[in-house]
Amino acid sequence: MRKSFRYVLYLMVGFLIYQVIDSGETGFTHDEVKKTLIIAMIAVFVLLLIVRVIKQRYDNNGED
Repeated sequence: MRKSFRYVLYLMVGFLIYQVIDSGETGFTHDEVKKTLIIAMIAVFVLLLIVRVIKQRYDNNGED
């Protein structure tokens, strides 16, 4: 599995969790929880991208 595909997969899993909460089948239907989940999904996605960039820079500096 390509590394960039993992990020898309993580985003899709987060979106599915959001849809389950929004469906009303759980007790977590409050707007605050949904907003928090969206913010958490975005934060995790951004953190994964930052870690990826840092890792690439570290790997490139080791090759020089």
